[in-house]
Amino acid sequence: MDQAQSPDGVPVGAPDDFHLIVKTAGDQFRDWFTRLCLYLVLQDEYERESGETVIIGTEYGNFGAMAGLQRTAAAKGRLMSAQYFPNALTSSASAFVNLAIGATGRNMTLNAAQLTPVITLWQMLSALSKGSSSTGHLLIGDVYSPEALGDARREDAALRCESGVAYARLRAGGDYSARFDFWQEDAASAEPFPAGGRAWAVPRGAAPEAVAEPKEHLGRNGAFITADFLRMVQELAPGGSAVVECRATSGKRASVTVTKRSS
Repeated sequence: MDQAQSPDGVPVGAPDDFHLIVKTAGDQFRDWFTRLCLYLVLQDEYERESGETVIIGTEYGNFGAMAGLQRTAAAKGRLMSAQYFPNALTSSASAFVNLAIGATGRNMTLNAAQLTPVITLWQMLSALSKGSSSTGHLLIGDVYSPEALGDARREDAALRCESGVAYARLRAGGDYSARFDFWQEDAASAEPFPAGGRAWAVPRGAAPEAVAEPKEHLGRNGAFITADFLRMVQELAPGGSAVVECRATSGKRASVTVTKRSS
């Protein structure tokens, strides 16, 4: 569905302290994807560390800022402010988050289509496991500008496009283990699969097929299946596992299984 907005352009449901945290300096040149990423990270109160990693998984990224630059260029020409340009990159949100929190670790924006939730987690956990960072900021999702929404609907007009970003701050440690699996599905035996992926939890010692029906997401935005998966991870008992699985249109599949280690 479309992102509902109030008359002043603020998305419906935005927290009351949104602009108090994101601040207004330079805000006229940002798009809502950048603003939302900044809010999610800045409202997370903890003791900042050097070498933090920021990884964003998104299909459209800062498409809204790029489209805004084009509209402004058409309207103003040479009178357009140069302040638009640093914002008009698909990866500019990760740069702004880095600058806002003083992060000096890995900084990355990636798009792996329907596999984005799994690939983004893979990149984040790889950074933490290699010791390049002890803290990582994971953001997955999209905020659909009119142009991005139009592009998405050209591919599948019936697929729901709901704006949202999932955020988690992860720390290196030994409480959990993760296993990633990647494979190509046989088209002849392909089963019905939700466009947005599916996630499920497995109690310790239980067979995956014995678990109740997984949570499924039919929308395009990977933020929502990611949020469900992360909630499942938080609720795991020792020895339990949580799984998220995604499938690309090409038949490529990717999953990650996170297991809480027994004490």
